[in-house]
This record gives sequence, C-alpha cells and structure tokens, in this order.
Amino acid sequence: MKAIRFYPRIAPLLLLISAACGPAPPKAGEYKIALVPSRSGQHGIFVMNSDTSGGKLLTSDVTAQLRPNSWSRDGKRIAFLAVRKPDFEMLNRYRMPNHSTLYIMDANGGNQKRLLDFPVSDFGWSPNGKQLFFISAYENPERDEPAVQSGKKPLLASIYVLDVQTGRQTRLTGFGLSCSASWAPDGTRLAVSFASSVNSGIYEVSPDGQRGLHLSESTTTDVRPVWSPDGKMIAYVAAVKSGGDAKDTGVYTVNADGTSKRRVTDRAAYEVAWSPDGKLLLLQANGSVDLVDSHGQNRVHLSAPGDNPLDAAFTPDGRGVIFRSNQDGDWHLYFVDLKGQNRKRITGQLTASLFCLSPLLSFH
Repeated sequence: MKAIRFYPRIAPLLLLISAACGPAPPKAGEYKIALVPSRSGQHGIFVMNSDTSGGKLLTSDVTAQLRPNSWSRDGKRIAFLAVRKPDFEMLNRYRMPNHSTLYIMDANGGNQKRLLDFPVSDFGWSPNGKQLFFISAYENPERDEPAVQSGKKPLLASIYVLDVQTGRQTRLTGFGLSCSASWAPDGTRLAVSFASSVNSGIYEVSPDGQRGLHLSESTTTDVRPVWSPDGKMIAYVAAVKSGGDAKDTGVYTVNADGTSKRRVTDRAAYEVAWSPDGKLLLLQANGSVDLVDSHGQNRVHLSAPGDNPLDAAFTPDGRGVIFRSNQDGDWHLYFVDLKGQNRKRITGQLTASLFCLSPLLSFH
C-alpha cells in the first residue's frame, strides 16, 4: 500500500494539535482519540494521544466517517465509512439513504481495505475484535422503490454479524426500523433494538442468530441498548411511539434475563452509556449531557448553556466525559470531569465533526 501523503493544507495542522513533532510513546493508562475534522479544508481521519501529543493523519478521505464504536477493543484496528472511486459502481447499484462503504485499517493507518460489497449505516466491533455487527438495508427488496429513494417512505434495515476474517455474514433480524445493537462484554450475546409491524423493543440475540429473548415490551419505542460492563444489565432509551403519549418515556435498565425492569429517569433522552466502572449512566438529550447513578439519583449536569453538546462519551479511564460542541463557532472536542468541573477544550486549530476513543493503552 502506498504511504499516505499529507495535503499541504493539512500537514501544518498536525503541528497545532501536537506538542511534539512526532508521536511520543503514550504512558500506561492513556488512550488515543481519532477524529474527523469539520472545517472546510480539513478532512480525513486524524489520531492523537489523550494529552493531544503525537498527532498523525491516518487517511485523507474527504468522505471519511467514524462511529463511536470504530476502534476495536484491542486497540489494533479502526473501522470507518468512506467513499472511494472503486466504490462508485457498488453505491450506484445500492442507492440507499444514509449508507456508505465499510472499511477497516490498522490503528497506525496501514492495511486499509473494504470489507463488504454493499453499503452499511452503522457497525460495532465485538470484544475479541474478530466480528463486527453491521446494519444495512441491502437485502430489502423495497430499497429501490421511488418513495424510499425520495425519503417519503422509511427504509427498513436488518442487523447482521460479520466474521472479519472469513467474511461470513449472519442476519439476526428481519427488516425493521430503529435498528441498533450492542455487544455483551463477553461477546456471546448482542442486545439489539428492532421494530417491525408485529413486534418492537429490545432483544437479546446470540451472534449466530439461533437464540433470542425479548427483553422489553411496552407502550414506547425502545432503542439504543447498551450493556453494563459486568454484563448483568442493559440500559436503553424509551421514546414516544407514533401517535402515542409520553407517559412511559425515559431511560430504563433491565437485567440481562429480562427481569427487574426499572425506569432510571423520565427525562427524554436519545442516548445512554455506562461508565467504565458500571456505577454511572451518561444521558444525552437535546442541548444537555447529564450523569446519574443506575438508580437515577445524584444527577450531575455536565454541559453549560450554549454548549449544544453532541456525541458525549466516557473517557476510557472513567475520569471524565468528552463531547463535541460548536460554542466557539467551529466544532471542537471538550473534556469535563465527573463533577462537571475542570472543563477544557482539547482540540486546537483542528476541528472535530466525528470522533471515537481507543481502549486504555497498556505497555510491557
């Protein structure tokens, strides 16, 4: 593979995000941040150490997109979406809104390759890094209908598991709306959200699709399930169903066997995440980011007025939260600790439209 060439307008930016001229070895307990810039003239996927040193351009794709689960759990690879010239024929064959081509690369930018011959809308690594779940509508026979292409009719997708080494694919669900997925910490199960004309809610499914358990059944549309770090519980968001009321909306937890369903908060949120120690939940709603414990108590408001925070995530060491905000005009990344203090911007001249965090780095 050819070495990645720095564009003249991009190379100087690396000097602005890094205190060092080259990547310095990070210390144990640190992590890395991968990001896609938002400003015109800045593009590709960059990576830097958690202390903002060691800035490096991994790929210069103008169309590059990251997802929160882009970094593999072993820290060795990054999955991303991009559109390259060889993809044009495939994308013309599968003309699906909000879908793009899935690529993977080594964490240093090497060995970049396309994984599938059809586009996807979302993905996430298994804990052992050997599989990915992905979401796509490529098998839906309705995808070429004019109403779907024009956005007048929703495009129904399915959730799949891909063996990265062999390319074998397993479809876990039928075609539905509100598709999302999360791997259990041991990799033996996935929690998925899926809504069809018959059923909706949160399900627990084995990666081979042979075993399943319906965990939630309610008056709400239940989405965005995430496993607790110990694998004993699942948190999810309950949104208003079309034509329904909001009396049961909020954020819930449920045991992995479907028992002890509990509403953590009745506040309307669109995303929830567990802290690395499993003691806190990060709630993202329109215009705010908050922390609560798993019982919905001890709320801490992390965002400030005018933040417009998006894509908040716990740092891998559990000491704080990183989110992006355009409070300074351009989109940048910000850090705040778990008490809502020690707030600071962690990107300089390099902006950030999308980002993901590596696992904690360890050294021998």
